[in-house]
Order: sequence, then structure tokens, then C-alpha cells
Amino acid sequence: MKTIDGIKLYEVEDLVRMLKLSRITVQAYLRAGRMKGVKIGKRWHVTDKNLRDFLSGDTGRESG
Repeated sequence: MKTIDGIKLYEVEDLVRMLKLSRITVQAYLRAGRMKGVKIGKRWHVTDKNLRDFLSGDTGRESG
């Protein structure tokens, strides 16, 4: 995890350890938009807010 201008950013490896998911699963969630993240260079980063949204089931997608 790193902090930039007060924003916590998690990399895939951080999420793998915290969520007990495989690297492939985390990357698939990010590519599919199930977990919101941004690529900086070649690495995915997820903000603390986006991680909390994911854990609460809020993917930002409309249902129906």
C-alpha cells in the first residue's frame, strides 16, 4: 500500500494478501469492472474508497 496526497492506494499484491484471493482473480475483477481500479504504468491500483465499495457490494454498475 502506498499513500499519494492522502489517498491510500492498494496494488494487486496487497489485495491478494488482504482478501485471500488469487492474483488472477483480483486482476479479473479489475478488468471486468467488478472492482474499480486504475492502471498506473503496468500496475493496477485501487483506492481505499473503491476497496470499501467492492467489499460492500457497490460496484457502481446499475442493475436491471
